Amino acid sequence: MKLFLILSMIITSYSLNAQSLSQTSRGNKFNPSIGLNALTLYKNGSREVENDGISIQEIELQFSSDVDAYFRAEATIALHQEESEEGEHSHEFKVEPEEIFVETLSIPNMTLKLGKFYANFGKYNAIHSHALPFIYRGKVQEEIFGDEGLAEAGIGLSFLAPAPWFSEVSIQALQPTNETLFVDSHHSMAYVLKWKNLWDLSDAMTLEWGLSGLSFSDHNHRSELEAKTRLYGTDLTFKWRPTKDGKSSSFMWSTEYIQKHISGTENLDENINKKIGGITSFVRYQLAQRWYAQAQYEFLGLGKNDDTKDINAYTALLALIPTEFSSIRAQFDSIHDGNDKPEKRLSLQLNISIGAHPAHVY
Repeated sequence: MKLFLILSMIITSYSLNAQSLSQTSRGNKFNPSIGLNALTLYKNGSREVENDGISIQEIELQFSSDVDAYFRAEATIALHQEESEEGEHSHEFKVEPEEIFVETLSIPNMTLKLGKFYANFGKYNAIHSHALPFIYRGKVQEEIFGDEGLAEAGIGLSFLAPAPWFSEVSIQALQPTNETLFVDSHHSMAYVLKWKNLWDLSDAMTLEWGLSGLSFSDHNHRSELEAKTRLYGTDLTFKWRPTKDGKSSSFMWSTEYIQKHISGTENLDENINKKIGGITSFVRYQLAQRWYAQAQYEFLGLGKNDDTKDINAYTALLALIPTEFSSIRAQFDSIHDGNDKPEKRLSLQLNISIGAHPAHVY
């Protein structure tokens, strides 16, 4: 009788445990974290008035999850308005994968990444639209990388350097498809190197400094065509947040310089030799717990070797950020590009996030 009771208890316990595991495997534990970022924009500018008014600037759908004990995966799908050849926004939307990659979890002090991702160049190329410090990507970023930034399929390795401060080295090999930077090539790769350093100056102040470089070379032996792309960049960021009253007061200053050089032969009769660089500098001051004021200056035209006109861009922004899941931002731009009158632009943006909200680079 006792043996029968013991066997009954064991069978009942096993059955309940199996049922629990079955329910867990069908529950949320094995589902990816899902988040959505939506940017609604109102714009009123002195040029390109056909793009003025209210529009959906961009929608990003993000999936992220640990695959197992060795890998994690992340996918970001973007939905935004298509642009015509004249630069006008159409009423049609296109869907494209911004980032889809896997990266390792179990290698000490080192991370391998494989898939499509934003290149780790400079301070702000790898930042998604909803996390940019201003409503639009800057003029320097657009000139160097294009409207959508530099995101390519490839493989990357990042590791901590043996230094007494935080020092990270990132090396990436990318398949070059960005038309702003590369001649489309299936036989040559673009290589990106980033060295990032971070120092704690005090309990309230930090200083970040980075160096970046990109190299691409392609030579077609059949047609004797060749192309080279070189990028050089450096960025410096200072942050201050007091240990007391840190929720309602802070300051940030960030400056980035990028130089681009594209050379080679586009066809047998024409040589390419284009050099241009630019500098971006902005400050952010926290006025109160939920209010921020920002100002930015950009100059595009450093080290150029042609007669294109310089661009000076001035930006002011006021932001209300109730929580990390929402923000309301008002921005004014004055862009001096050599025309008779500068371009003036007023923009209002509502940024909302729902679902999972994983940490990302700022």
